[in-house]
Amino acid sequence: MATLRDSGYSIGNIPPQVTWTVVRGDTAAFTVYVTNDDKAPLTIADWVIAMKVKRPAHAADSGVITDTASLILTLTPAALAEDLVGEFTVSLAASESLQLETGDIFDIQLSNAATSQVWTVAQGKLIIVEDVTD
Repeated sequence: MATLRDSGYSIGNIPPQVTWTVVRGDTAAFTVYVTNDDKAPLTIADWVIAMKVKRPAHAADSGVITDTASLILTLTPAALAEDLVGEFTVSLAASESLQLETGDIFDIQLSNAATSQVWTVAQGKLIIVEDVTD
């Protein structure tokens, strides 16, 4: 016979939620630092990094992570020469930022074929600031 107990356990976590503010038509970048469960930095070369930016189908879903959003951009974050161990950089070209709108959403996913691990390391929404100078 099973007995229900109020255990209070909570398992898992949502990925860190990021708000990325970009000026329309500008380049933009930020660095992500990832560690394993023991808080040791990951070897970025062991992972494939993927990032997609999508636009929610309905205005009411603006900035909300949803599966029904339409693809706007696919970005390829990478460890740059100046990044430290466990770091990689997300970069956005000026021409790419022209395509974005406030409320667009994104996530960043790491995958490791050797261990079959897939991990969403961050999710977020974009705020696009209009530009005055062309």
